[in-house]
Amino acid sequence: MFRTLALTSAAALCLFCAACDGGNDDDTTPELKDTRSNVSGVHPVLLSLIVTGVPEATDPFPATLVVGEEANSKTDLRFAITGLECDLTGAMTGESTFKVNPGSCDMTFPTEGEQGQQESCSVQLNVTQGTGGKEEGAKIHATLTGTYSINCIGTVPFPLALPLTVEIVGS
Repeated sequence: MFRTLALTSAAALCLFCAACDGGNDDDTTPELKDTRSNVSGVHPVLLSLIVTGVPEATDPFPATLVVGEEANSKTDLRFAITGLECDLTGAMTGESTFKVNPGSCDMTFPTEGEQGQQESCSVQLNVTQGTGGKEEGAKIHATLTGTYSINCIGTVPFPLALPLTVEIVGS
């Protein structure tokens, strides 16, 4: 008899707790804030290319980094770098920090062959990951890692691909 009474009481208690939703209040979830304006905009930067296996980085060269806000999102970003055709996106990871998703940047430039004929080289930066941010009152910064590929048809007999890190620092 006591066993039946105990089982009935436990079942009633479970039903009571389920009806009360266990006391959890879903209204305590904080709303996601849109902090993209902390990093978005047009930023003059210096780019340094660090190729694995090459002892010295390139001299930093000036460029412009454009960080845009994607529509219909509170976190998504789009990145553009002057002189490169980029398809880089990312997302905010903090109040003023972001990650860069895998993507690529392309550039084609004309070259002159040995007999004076016009040829072209294509350069591609395949980004595998990246991070960056901007502290209050500071300049934007980012680090991208990936592969640098160059293909010069007619000039270099084979395409070349090297691991690469791109350091971006506001100027």
